[in-house]
Amino acid sequence: MDLNEKLKKRRLELGLTLEQVGDYVGVGKSTVRKWETGIIKDMKRSQIAKYAEVLKVSPIAILGISDDDNVDIPLPSPEPVREILIYGDLSCGTGLFVDDAVVGHISVPVAMLPSKSADYFAQYASGDSMIDAGINDGDLLIFEKTTAVENGQIGCFCVDNNIALCKKFSRNAGNVFLLPANDKYAPIPVKPENECFRILGKEILKIGK
Repeated sequence: MDLNEKLKKRRLELGLTLEQVGDYVGVGKSTVRKWETGIIKDMKRSQIAKYAEVLKVSPIAILGISDDDNVDIPLPSPEPVREILIYGDLSCGTGLFVDDAVVGHISVPVAMLPSKSADYFAQYASGDSMIDAGINDGDLLIFEKTTAVENGQIGCFCVDNNIALCKKFSRNAGNVFLLPANDKYAPIPVKPENECFRILGKEILKIGK
């Protein structure tokens, strides 16, 4: 088995997509695809280090193994991933009712999460109001549970009638708005008297469909 085939096999064993690996290393998924088809000679040292880190292998495995089928890439560490629950669809449009039912779970490498101790949840995006922020219908969004987000940060918000929305948080001169990333949609004002408004989490990772 060639080196590039072993690297692809390792990625699949860890349940990682090309996009996830690219995001961690800091390159596009097309670059990762090239690495997996044998074009590795132009990798920078920093990329080799990050690539080895996300695949849970030694950098030597990437640099030193070529066509030796007798050399195996080391197995991943005992706790390489974190199980995150997936809840009902999250609206990226006009809104969907919050569904507390768990619809599945996803294994996310611990190295890709900002904190090992934080709580996380996931929801599938539904709609197109955040397409200009790179969030498309059907994408899986990972959120860190929190009750506070920074100005301009994308988060998960609960508004009237338990409607959950994925929007960008905006606070200006005491006024709060949930902003779309699509000109087809208008900003949603959050009135001070709205006792139903809650911040549920901040986006930390997107997994394309």
